[in-house]
Amino acid sequence: MDLVFQIAGIIAPLFVIAGIGYLWGRSGKPFDTTIVGMLTLNFGVPALIFSTLTKLEVSLGQFGEMIGVFGIFLIANLAIGALLLKAYKLEVGAFLPAISFPNNGNMGLPLCLFAFGDTGLALGISIFVLMSTANVTIGFAFASGKWSLAAAFKTPHLWVIAGALIFMAVEVPPPRWIANTAEIIGGMSIPLMLIALGVSLSRLEVRDFKQSVWLGFVRLAIGFGLGVGLAWVFGLEGAARGVLILQCTMPPAVMNYILAARFDRQASGVAGVVVVSTFMSLLTLPFLMLFVLAG
Repeated sequence: MDLVFQIAGIIAPLFVIAGIGYLWGRSGKPFDTTIVGMLTLNFGVPALIFSTLTKLEVSLGQFGEMIGVFGIFLIANLAIGALLLKAYKLEVGAFLPAISFPNNGNMGLPLCLFAFGDTGLALGISIFVLMSTANVTIGFAFASGKWSLAAAFKTPHLWVIAGALIFMAVEVPPPRWIANTAEIIGGMSIPLMLIALGVSLSRLEVRDFKQSVWLGFVRLAIGFGLGVGLAWVFGLEGAARGVLILQCTMPPAVMNYILAARFDRQASGVAGVVVVSTFMSLLTLPFLMLFVLAG
């Protein structure tokens, strides 16, 4: 019974905050997702990354291990996803990012924090950094048909994490005014990301429900299978195991729809996958949390 209440305490904030965004979006009231997204990605998330990494005792070894394992996950997911899409004659450039790049920010980071505390948040951030970088480079390449490495260097969190790693390596805390500023700005990230997720879900439409359900199931099933397998292969335990499995099993990031719409790559189909997979994930989330916490 204690575990049930623990799971409820973890997922309830996500449902409530994302639900507020969903109801707000359905009400028709104004909400500028572009401005909120820019504020969050350019200021909130980098500040959250810096604040979390510089005040926690997460070793560079743990940080690097999590990035390496998740890197293997991304490569394996892309390979499996490409084979499945070709077998079912679906456009790889449109749908591969949607079934390969999970929502490690809006959904993943809050769950890592609520389930495993600040340590889980730090490990979840390492995964988010790699995934978001891959999303704006590899995902951009699939959607546009062009490869642009420069896009990776334009993302602020890469430079912020480099600064945080320097403080971690020399084991010297940042000046108090920098630490306090980063903590305050970073504090807005998770609530804004969840509200923006809810608003985005309220505005996306599902055109082909059957295809969306199938591809949504593929995203969650491949993610869970690879997450559990890689955690076992590399002997991950505790927070590291739980964070990896959680982040691998998240539904597609909304960024996949944004890229598909920008380059006219079956945007309505990708939107359907994002929406349906996210609601499927919300239904399976209690069982996923039971699995990672009991394990």
